[in-house]
Amino acid sequence: MHLLWFRRDLRLTDNEIVTSSSGNDARVLPFFIIDPWFYIWADVGTSRVRFLFESLENLDSNLQKLGSRLYLFEGNSTDIVQALTRQLIIAGYKPKLFFSRDVQVEYGVSRDKTIVDFYKRLNLDYHIGLNNFLQSQDKRDEWFSEYYNYQRQPQHPTPQTINTPQLTLNLPQLTFEELKHKYHSFWAGDKIYFSGGETEAQAKLDSFLQKRYYGYHWKLSRPMLSQLGATSHLSPHLTFGTISTRTVYQSTKTRAEKLKTQPKAEFSLKAFRDRLRWHDSFTQRLYFYPEIAYTNRYPEFDSLYTPSELSPAKQELFQAWLEGMTGFPLVDASMRQLQTMGWMNFRMRAMCATFLTINCGISWHHGARHYMNYLVDGDLAINNWQWQMQAGATNPLSDTFRIYNPSKNIAEKDPQGDFISHWIPELRGYSLPEIEQEKYINNSYYPQPILDWSKTRKVNGKVVSDLRKQTKQRLLSQGGDEYNNANAAKETVEKYWQHQDREYKEYQQRLTELQE
Repeated sequence: MHLLWFRRDLRLTDNEIVTSSSGNDARVLPFFIIDPWFYIWADVGTSRVRFLFESLENLDSNLQKLGSRLYLFEGNSTDIVQALTRQLIIAGYKPKLFFSRDVQVEYGVSRDKTIVDFYKRLNLDYHIGLNNFLQSQDKRDEWFSEYYNYQRQPQHPTPQTINTPQLTLNLPQLTFEELKHKYHSFWAGDKIYFSGGETEAQAKLDSFLQKRYYGYHWKLSRPMLSQLGATSHLSPHLTFGTISTRTVYQSTKTRAEKLKTQPKAEFSLKAFRDRLRWHDSFTQRLYFYPEIAYTNRYPEFDSLYTPSELSPAKQELFQAWLEGMTGFPLVDASMRQLQTMGWMNFRMRAMCATFLTINCGISWHHGARHYMNYLVDGDLAINNWQWQMQAGATNPLSDTFRIYNPSKNIAEKDPQGDFISHWIPELRGYSLPEIEQEKYINNSYYPQPILDWSKTRKVNGKVVSDLRKQTKQRLLSQGGDEYNNANAAKETVEKYWQHQDREYKEYQQRLTELQE
């Protein structure tokens, strides 16, 4: 009896463990565990749980088309897997467990180790698959070549049928109706902005590659265009594995091949594949350095960034930021979008992060947790490392770090004022120049700025800059692995931007040639 344990790989297409477990008409028991740990986790959000439940429902529907079904168990994952295994042994079966490697949280890593040890003690076989590319050893110089080799390999075939026998198991189970009833709080809300499931993921990819991709390389930084579908909107699907990065990569490459005479279109798809690679590189980093999800990358920042309780003054700033009431329209529009949609585009996430950490002087720990509480695509590997990056706590070998100006970004990223007008009704009726000149102050319910951006940038920015210098000096004086790792990270970033610059120049040259 093959036990097919789904986690963050909720799909049948290009899923190694689905293909491996269902061959030769083997008896397969597909299951998912509703583990209470996940739903009391401090970093979980309502929109993300609902997306998960929708994905499970779609997975069950797709399994039924193959003659199978999804068993929903409820309880501690380790206890459930051990009890299920023992019951099958008593019933005369020899279980073999199939699951994909989990790198998201330390809980998952330790849980899997416990399960593997249990199977070894019983002398039972198990198979650990890959949900997406993951290098087995930390070999930075080989990562790029191995990554692209993986993405170009043939996808795992989807089985035509899955042989799932009817079983009577003495384990806590839920039907989907019972799931919706018991966890009804996660289904609250009138409008769903991101629907879960493999079927929806494929539809999103198809519509993106059909026409939404055009102009991706510049539209991805425009919050209103991103909201309306200029970006792929695949991020929650990649988080839950309702589609594989390889499927996305290969479909994008196929589409790009057909657009070779359209350099702008081809360049947009190239920019999209670069973001896809970034997604997997973040996963890789967390796998080897799980501590970066909650601790500062360098100890010099421990004096500045801490998850400790905020002072009353800081708490007041934090609350204004949470509610989208800072008096900085682009920040507030973004934060309100997050609360409603469970999503923001990357540029606005970064801008709101630097505002909180640099200008408000609040630790990235607090902001990272808030994002994870709301983001439908919340991914620790990306979210918490990016928070450290925007807080200036990474890459200390670089002499500079970026602090976004939310006022300047209005004209650059919301030139028509559509995004601000959509999310801040208090400012409707004001033109963009009037908003930039703060003509609304004392004339609307919208608040005045809660701080002096230029002053806080100068004062707090210097604090961060000094810590970066201290870190750099220590790394340079010590040398060794930590210095080499930091230098390698710096070189990787520099090579990426050099590569992007070269690609853009080639694109401009090709465009000129075509126009001529």
